[in-house]
Amino acid sequence: GRVVGLFGTADASSLAGDGLCELNQPGDTMAVDCGFLIRVESTADGLDRFELWQTGPSQVALNDANQRPEADWQASDIAAGIASLTDQTREAFVPQMLNWQHVGGVHFKKGCYTGQEVIARMHFLGQLKKSLYRCRLAKTEAPQPGAPVQADGRSVGTVVNAIALANGSCELLAVIRHDAADKQLSVDGYADVRLDLLPLPYAVPEREKNHQTDT
Repeated sequence: GRVVGLFGTADASSLAGDGLCELNQPGDTMAVDCGFLIRVESTADGLDRFELWQTGPSQVALNDANQRPEADWQASDIAAGIASLTDQTREAFVPQMLNWQHVGGVHFKKGCYTGQEVIARMHFLGQLKKSLYRCRLAKTEAPQPGAPVQADGRSVGTVVNAIALANGSCELLAVIRHDAADKQLSVDGYADVRLDLLPLPYAVPEREKNHQTDT
């Protein structure tokens, strides 16, 4: 089997037909002839995205003219605020710092996993001091995962994922302290390049809660 990312609704509609209207929320899934079609998070610009999990020997024929490089899917993940861990960041964060509770990645009332007690306590007490931000850097090369984000000469965050875009800038996801997000930010090694915040396609209420608590 293999997993194929689909942009927009054209290919998804050819697979699901009228059933596509039932895939309304990220995580909604339906069986199709060659496997399963899953709606995943849209980008901040409202681009619909799907994953086709091909589980059988038959491979569906998709429009070759629509094929795009893997980097485009990685860029769309960043635009959707979906973080993925690398070797450099694998043990650097708890799930809430990556906003996973807002994209279906963490359930606080079911299941068992390592660190569950600490994670659940942080959720219910609202003690989260940093979370995932989407940013733009006017630079043609992308910083590496794990690179420090700085403000006022000190580290206030960490790059999680970054990718260079065709327009000469790069977009990235970084975990940043809430109390530093309104300061002038930069990435270590790119001190002369301002790091600008971009909108996410979902709300992060913990930020507002922190601002109320800190003031």
